[in-house]
Amino acid sequence: MSEIPGIPADPKLLAAALRLLAELGGVVASTTELTPILESVVQKTTGLLGADEGSIKLMDAGETGARTVVRKDRDLGFGSWPRPITMSVMGYLLAKRKPVATPDLLNDSEFGGLRGIESHVRATLAVPLIVDNRVTGFLAVTNRTPGRHWTPDEIQLMGIVAQNSAVMIEQARLRAEALEKKRLEEENKRLEGELDLAREIQMGLVPSSPMVFGSWDVQGQVVPARQVGGDYFDYFPIGEDRLGVAIADVSGKGVPASLLMSNLEATLRAFCLGDHPIPEMMRAVNQRMAQTSSGGKFITMFYAEIDRVAGVMRFTNAGHNYPLLRRPDGRLEELKPGGLLLGLFPDASYEMGEVTFGPEDSLLLYSDGISEAFDARGEQYGEERLMDLWRSLAPAPAPEAVKLMFAELENFRGRAAQSDDMTVVMVCPRMDG
Repeated sequence: MSEIPGIPADPKLLAAALRLLAELGGVVASTTELTPILESVVQKTTGLLGADEGSIKLMDAGETGARTVVRKDRDLGFGSWPRPITMSVMGYLLAKRKPVATPDLLNDSEFGGLRGIESHVRATLAVPLIVDNRVTGFLAVTNRTPGRHWTPDEIQLMGIVAQNSAVMIEQARLRAEALEKKRLEEENKRLEGELDLAREIQMGLVPSSPMVFGSWDVQGQVVPARQVGGDYFDYFPIGEDRLGVAIADVSGKGVPASLLMSNLEATLRAFCLGDHPIPEMMRAVNQRMAQTSSGGKFITMFYAEIDRVAGVMRFTNAGHNYPLLRRPDGRLEELKPGGLLLGLFPDASYEMGEVTFGPEDSLLLYSDGISEAFDARGEQYGEERLMDLWRSLAPAPAPEAVKLMFAELENFRGRAAQSDDMTVVMVCPRMDG
């Protein structure tokens, strides 16, 4: 703690200082907010010394200039010191820990770097605020015209006010920080609860259990990088002989992506009824998403219909990772035909691909969070590893293959954090099919 300043010789001035500190104590006791306390210190000190302005600057207070209260016809206004003046005065007080008392700050030899600056800060009396031998800021009063010579009593008075108010201000600042921390913790807890609920709702939009379709098991899983995400998958019967299967990835993460994903889910179910050609259906989905997406957001999507009677799969790919069709002999085919991603170009058109798909064929749909997973060294899992893994999973049924794939990716990532949503959908031959 700094040395106690001398006692002012003027009894009236000393009595006024004691009243100021008593009033300040009342303000501190009546509020938990820092701003009213700072304003009270500045206002009362300015009035006590008959100055034009009073200022407080706190270290690490997040302000670029000193907070200023300007006395005009008994009204209070707020402003700032120019940054060079604030930094020069603070630097002096930090280095010398003694008051700045000058009739003209802008023409004082101690502050030569301020010459030529235009400012209302001229005659200046500034003292450091010190708590536990640490300068926490400064308190100052100023006149707009140069020439005022600060008396020893005035300097001592400012020292007394600064010494006592520094502790009060620091205590108020700590209380304010504690209250703000508590408020943020409660807000974060509330947001976490809302995000958990949003995750439950989102997970309700994708299939939660495997599906048996003809000779195949169908299984999908999404693992968001956050509580909610933008990946989506679906599979559903179309009549008795066809299966619709889809995967999509909304640009971005978190709540905005999940909201657009929810819109996509409703749109897909509305248009994918099997009564229109796939390219026509995809054009309708794209037009709808172009109307609802904003801020340049887009969606990649793959949609296919497996016709078990005809033994074919018809599909279109709107900019998504190429799904991998695995033949019984281990050969892999990438499913590329389609068109542009969804949501950006309302008039985009899509072509349809068609391949044979028999009882022993398998299909893997995946999002880029799978192939672009990173390990702790920053190495990417990559398409080649994924292809090799997909080959090695034959002839595991879909539910088992999905578990094995995610286990392999978790083992690859190690301690590295998940950087993107991860989604897979598999259509695999049933073991007893």
